[in-house]
Amino acid sequence: MKTTTQKLTFTAIMIALSTVLSMIPAIQLPFGGKATLLSMLPVMLIAIKYDLRWGFFSTFAYSLIQLALSLAKVLSWGLTPWVLLGCIMLDYILPYTFLFVAGAFKNSKNGILLGVASALIIRFLLHFLSGIILWDSLADNGFACILGSITYNGSYMLPELIFTLVATVILLKTPQTKKLFFEK
Repeated sequence: MKTTTQKLTFTAIMIALSTVLSMIPAIQLPFGGKATLLSMLPVMLIAIKYDLRWGFFSTFAYSLIQLALSLAKVLSWGLTPWVLLGCIMLDYILPYTFLFVAGAFKNSKNGILLGVASALIIRFLLHFLSGIILWDSLADNGFACILGSITYNGSYMLPELIFTLVATVILLKTPQTKKLFFEK
């Protein structure tokens, strides 16, 4: 019972911390997308600390919170029902849920870095697909849309990736926080 309570408490704190950090943009783009100062790391830490299944449900909960925080803005864009559904799935539910992948290689420091990078690259790819599938259908720009999606989504996801990897390296080298990654 004690370990379940600790696990739930840790998870709630990490989701709350990720949510608060997501509200502090370092780079904010006009049509969604922002680089934050480490908002993904606490929620990815859940999957690293525990397991992929627990991480999946935790990151799914986090994705719903991110959607709830942005829903009014997304609804104001006047999207068709299918584009709105696609936006919800490709820009919120799937990218934030796939952050659980950070726990896939958690047995070493390099594995943790690989997992964090993989999770953020998957998030980028999903946003990139959203740009091609959803926004190209509205603009009908062909190749320009592919380049635009890479540029737009890369402009905030690359800094997010760099910030998060640097912070992860620092945390893994710090004895006081290293145990967050390796202790159950």
